[in-house]
Amino acid sequence: MEQHRQLISTKADTLFALKNLIHESTIEEMYILYVRDYQMDKLEVCHEIMDQFKGRRIVVRSSSSAEDSFQRSNAGHYKSILDVDSSSEEEIIEAVDAVITSYRKDIQNLSDEQVLIQCQALHVVCSGVVFTRDIQSNKPYYLINYDETGSTDSVTGGTAGRMMKVVRNVDEGTLKTPWRELLRAVRELEHIMDGLALDIEFAINKDHQVILFQMRPLVASYKQGNVYDDNAFFKLLENAADMYEHHKNVITGEPMMMSDMAFWNPSEIIGNNSRPLDYSLYRAIITHRAWNQGIAGIGFRKLSEDLMHRIGNKPYICLEYAFYSLIPQKVPEKLARRLVRYYQNALRHNLTAHDKIEFEIVFSSYDFGTEQRTKRLVEYGFTEEDRRNLVENLKEVTEDAVLNYEKILEEDMESLRKLEKIRGREEDLLHHDKATLHQIMQAVQSLRAGLQHYGTPQFARQARMAFMARAFLRSLTENGPEGQEKNGGQTWFCQEDTDAFMQSISTVSTEFEKDFRAFSLDEISRAEFNRKYGHLRVGTYDIRTERYDQMNFRPGPSRSQRKPVPREDALNLDRLTQAIEESGLHVTAKQLLHFIRHAIEEREYFKFEFTKSLSLILELLVRAGAMMEIARNDLSWLEIEDFVLPQYLTADGLKDQLEEKIARRHRRYQEFRELYLPEVILNRRSLDVVEVYEARPNFITTKRVEGEVVLLDEEPDADIHDKIVVVPKADPGYEWVFTKGIKAFITRFGGAASHMAIRCAEFEIPAAIGCGEKIYHYVSSLSYLSLDCRAGKIEEGIQYRNLSALITQREGVNQYGDPVDILESGYVRFYELLGFIPKTVSNFTKNVEMIFNKKRDLLIVVGGGSLPPSMYDRPHEDELQPNRDRMEEQVIHYCVAHGIPIIATCRGMQYINVMFGGKLWYHPKLPVTRTRGMDHQVWLVKEQRNIWVNNYHSDCIYEEGLAPCFEPLAIDRENHVVEAYGSDEMKILALQWHPERRFETANAYEETRKIVLDFIQKHVK
Repeated sequence: MEQHRQLISTKADTLFALKNLIHESTIEEMYILYVRDYQMDKLEVCHEIMDQFKGRRIVVRSSSSAEDSFQRSNAGHYKSILDVDSSSEEEIIEAVDAVITSYRKDIQNLSDEQVLIQCQALHVVCSGVVFTRDIQSNKPYYLINYDETGSTDSVTGGTAGRMMKVVRNVDEGTLKTPWRELLRAVRELEHIMDGLALDIEFAINKDHQVILFQMRPLVASYKQGNVYDDNAFFKLLENAADMYEHHKNVITGEPMMMSDMAFWNPSEIIGNNSRPLDYSLYRAIITHRAWNQGIAGIGFRKLSEDLMHRIGNKPYICLEYAFYSLIPQKVPEKLARRLVRYYQNALRHNLTAHDKIEFEIVFSSYDFGTEQRTKRLVEYGFTEEDRRNLVENLKEVTEDAVLNYEKILEEDMESLRKLEKIRGREEDLLHHDKATLHQIMQAVQSLRAGLQHYGTPQFARQARMAFMARAFLRSLTENGPEGQEKNGGQTWFCQEDTDAFMQSISTVSTEFEKDFRAFSLDEISRAEFNRKYGHLRVGTYDIRTERYDQMNFRPGPSRSQRKPVPREDALNLDRLTQAIEESGLHVTAKQLLHFIRHAIEEREYFKFEFTKSLSLILELLVRAGAMMEIARNDLSWLEIEDFVLPQYLTADGLKDQLEEKIARRHRRYQEFRELYLPEVILNRRSLDVVEVYEARPNFITTKRVEGEVVLLDEEPDADIHDKIVVVPKADPGYEWVFTKGIKAFITRFGGAASHMAIRCAEFEIPAAIGCGEKIYHYVSSLSYLSLDCRAGKIEEGIQYRNLSALITQREGVNQYGDPVDILESGYVRFYELLGFIPKTVSNFTKNVEMIFNKKRDLLIVVGGGSLPPSMYDRPHEDELQPNRDRMEEQVIHYCVAHGIPIIATCRGMQYINVMFGGKLWYHPKLPVTRTRGMDHQVWLVKEQRNIWVNNYHSDCIYEEGLAPCFEPLAIDRENHVVEAYGSDEMKILALQWHPERRFETANAYEETRKIVLDFIQKHVK
């Protein structure tokens, strides 16, 4: 092993040593420049380069001793210059000087350093980077990040890149060109290096020849150590493959094509690593039978098969079943099966459409573009008679839906009323103290059956008709009068017209917005709001999430001030009539508009209504869990079918059974979550070679962080310590940010093999590299966000909206001797990021009650300065703040008397303790010195654990000095000092440390923010 490690040196020396050892790849002609020689005689070295390369284009590359080692890669840390003219003395010198200059920032003695000169690769069709193990967790995958534009540095430069993850034991013979040739070259290098984890830069030319640009140790892998038993991992993957191959579709008899986002998009609804309860509920309620029962009733094909299957932990939709079920029932069976095969092939050629099959793959309804779009069927071997058969049946199904909509709606509403009766009967059990476990279980199964019969088939039907409605709108903006060319031609309506129409629609969401605003303005009570919306939860199927009526929050005013377009003015009826006449539809414009509007509105209503019963099921399960002393989180490892209590089984007996299942399924889940599973499975090979078809964020580490967002391009001088830094691309020019103690890193462009991805992996900085335009713009609009790398989520951090907070200030004098109020900006920023609008209180306020004329949600008592000597254990001569003391005493007493919550910091915390009978010690000598500005640990009394906090104080409250009306929340156990206390009755949270100031320890800020948030959620009503 040591012998092979000696091959790892500088970039140039490593390539030189490999040149005569490799056969499956090639290394471009090279010249190794030594800086000492270059400094002695630039021109001589330059002429040697010119003589060797004879006018060919060259690349001048860094090859320093400070990169490409086992300890650090310094990927992209130094410059490399492409496309240099080897016949130009000026260009060569300029490029070499630039590379050497980039060394100077952290290498003192340059004389022994190298610069590598190589021929620039020609006719490149693909280039990229291969990691021979996963850089995040050392999983046994080859990670190939590549670009097919012909550029040789777009992947490492972070400006482009596609991703492929190839399991390490794959049979290379099953791979397509050029990946077969690349893997052979990589495995040859691994053999030479005796299995070392490698980071390899490559290119592939038009002749499928692999060109080796660089080979270095995969630093992130060595920092982690090999924690994987590869053989066990391969066996796990084989188990997943067995799961897949077990499912043969009944349409063709072949293994299924699967998608995690097609049709009923399970990854969006229950997540791509769904827990057993989420999955089993979604299956039982939607994808087992109801999904087809609903649409079969309006003319689509009947199919009594499960639509969804699980591979590992990941839920997938069977694409063949989705394709088949969206074909009208009257289409002949033989033609239907041919259409399924056509849809399969269409998706294979456009895999990015897997989450939008109804729009881009399948002909599932008739609209203003159907006649034109279906003409491509003839190009693929269908007869005109086949096409007409499909079109006429689509037209019939669609016309029936439009013309019979009110009848269908009334039938479905009647079903909802039956479901409501069932729900009303079972809901009483939630509040019935004497309800038995058997009764709870029966109620769960009753609601489940009710949903299956009266809820989800009806929702599925309404959802399908809403899709028809949206297809009509979409086609009105894509098609126009006969004879008009699509590109540049006139369409029936423009996008603004259909946007205006959508603005005129009034859905449940519209009602929610109105009620949300009324609730925020105290026009309706919390109880009224909860009666309508209390059943809602962030994760519809996730038992771990709280319902709205269980959350302690006071929302601020709605941000949206939408002005609905008058309903009658939304779309021009004459224009719509003309479109209908040309389409051959037998409906009127008013009938069609009525259908489009109400189908979209009712779809939202039906979803809203059926989730009431679903939410009740989850709450009943929580109640059952409490009876058996099974925690809410543990319940998520069970399946809905487990919640049956046979007459012969006691509650204790059922608990034993369930706990065994919880443990077993938890283990299984943890094992399978290690697999990379594709978005689309075409065949068995898809599990071995996971292709990422569309750019999505590349999440680095498995950490979850929250923090303030800094858009570095817009705020280049911002303090980015402990901030989430956002930049457009993963440019090596941002290398300096890693010296600033950033919390996380997000880029619009970039890949898993970009320099910044490598650096983040090395430094264990949570990152989302290459978010794409949509997510990037979303992130740019946030001031505070949550980045969960394990779950692959970027979300707005917990914030409230426009809560009003009073904030006190320090007392001082200006340079002229005039009294002034002083407030550190950090206080304002901290509470703004929680959603408060801080209003300062002057220390010279005389009529304190006037500042409470408007509703105040919180009082913030800040720190800074000493209290009067009488409040300490001994005298002092520090500067006093008498006006502040008087004002703060008045506002504190007012808030306590009127139930307004108080958060106090440092001096404020000390003052309140003394005000209510506690004691305070002035500059005591502590057993363990706490350095000012340095973090130290405190013990959370209730949670029985330590957290890190900052330190900016000299005075303290010993445990025996805490006022009797308060309870200690955090203790410095080494010094017996109270670091935080509180009172639920008085609604006070007091912290000795400063939440608004800098923390040096990772996650310390989040811990303090959570303490503050928990207090706000509990007491700010």
